[in-house]
Amino acid sequence: MKKFPVYLSLLFGLSLVFTACSPQGSPADSLVGSTAPDFQLDDALGGQTSLSDYRGTPVLLFFHMAVG
Repeated sequence: MKKFPVYLSLLFGLSLVFTACSPQGSPADSLVGSTAPDFQLDDALGGQTSLSDYRGTPVLLFFHMAVG
């Protein structure tokens, strides 16, 4: 009779794990496909470039922490 609570607690624990691992939408999913806000960054030549300069073309943004 002592093994029943062990199996019950194991079943409860597994149900929690399966519930937590079920597929759910993340907050970032609602941003996929939306327009990014415009911003300006310094370019390698000392000027500035804006995201709106590339409107209509695919853009890959790569942010790298530079030392300096």
